[in-house]
Amino acid sequence: MNIFVRGTVANGARVLREKIKADMKSGAGEFVTDWRFAEVSDKEFMACMNVTDMEAMGAFMSSPEELHWDKDNGCEYTVYSMEEMPG
Repeated sequence: MNIFVRGTVANGARVLREKIKADMKSGAGEFVTDWRFAEVSDKEFMACMNVTDMEAMGAFMSSPEELHWDKDNGCEYTVYSMEEMPG
C-alpha cells in the first residue's frame, strides 16, 4: 500500500531524512520497499512510501523508541493511505 506523510520537525526536516535512511538499514526496509522524501521548508516535509506490511509499519511507528524520538525532535505528522485512480 502506498502512503503519504506530511508533517513538521522542530529540529529540522533534514534530521528526519537521516533518521529514515538509518531506519531503512536497520529493519524498516523489510516492510518499506520504496520511499521518497521532500523538504518543503526547513521544518516541513512530505514523504511517499510503499509499505508492504501495514501491521509491521504501525508497530514500528508506535514503538516507545519512535514515540520518544518524535517527542524529543518535535515531530508531528499525519499519514494518509493512497490508491491509484483508474482511468
